[in-house]
Amino acid sequence: MNDRVALICGGGEFPLVAARAARRRGLEVFILGLKGMASEAIEEFPHVWLGVGQLGAALREISARDIKDVCLIGGLGRPEFADLRPDWGAIKRLPDIFRLLKGGDDHALKGVIRLFEGEGLRVVGVDSFAPELLAAAGPMNRVPFPKDCAEDLTFGHDCLSALSAFDCGQALVLFHRRIIALEAAEGTDAMLLRVADLRENGRWRAKGPAGLLIKAPKKGQDLRVDLPAIGPATVASAAKAGLMGIAVEAGRVLILDRAAVAAQAEKAGLFLYGFSRETAA
Repeated sequence: MNDRVALICGGGEFPLVAARAARRRGLEVFILGLKGMASEAIEEFPHVWLGVGQLGAALREISARDIKDVCLIGGLGRPEFADLRPDWGAIKRLPDIFRLLKGGDDHALKGVIRLFEGEGLRVVGVDSFAPELLAAAGPMNRVPFPKDCAEDLTFGHDCLSALSAFDCGQALVLFHRRIIALEAAEGTDAMLLRVADLRENGRWRAKGPAGLLIKAPKKGQDLRVDLPAIGPATVASAAKAGLMGIAVEAGRVLILDRAAVAAQAEKAGLFLYGFSRETAA
């Protein structure tokens, strides 16, 4: 990487954590906060606030600081075209913007990459400057991964891989090879709350802790802009759903604070396990 990076920041805590990690590595950080999405906490860094349709302004701000590396981080709510309020820089690129809005999230994000690369910028993933935010391989806390979950892990990972072609969610909950819930546009945490409701209303009957959350990128997903992520809210929702644990793909899923999240899961009686594609096969 170069010694400067621009972070285009959406919602959640990851943008600030990533910015601090970049600073610890000696990078000069400039933040473009998306209005209505990013937290005001990003203002501890040099920054500018922009609407999601202000592509021209974003490019000018990046160019003025001679920045070549750009990272998109945080929850980037998918806008409708009517919400964009494009500036002149976006208006000039309307055909490209229309194309990226027609399709799933992965299609849209790949279109965003092409927009920035077309301006001579390099889009980098957060893992290029903050690898410590990625899930580790194997057990990440002292709650053991049950051997009888291995078959479910393989089955669930195969299911997510098969669904990749449809550009839908990155997570599911299953129990004894039965799919309890699939993630769609609502996100992982909301899916888990749906699982909790299923247990509460008797649609899924299981005694005691049961079920496994699996989260992994889609096949062919560009991890520079859409690394799956979990955090404290995910653990809390998994506990509320009465699950046994959480399995994420090692090195390919972000964890907000790995040690803290692992400890939180352990306290809730949940295992936190990092699997590889080979071990899930």
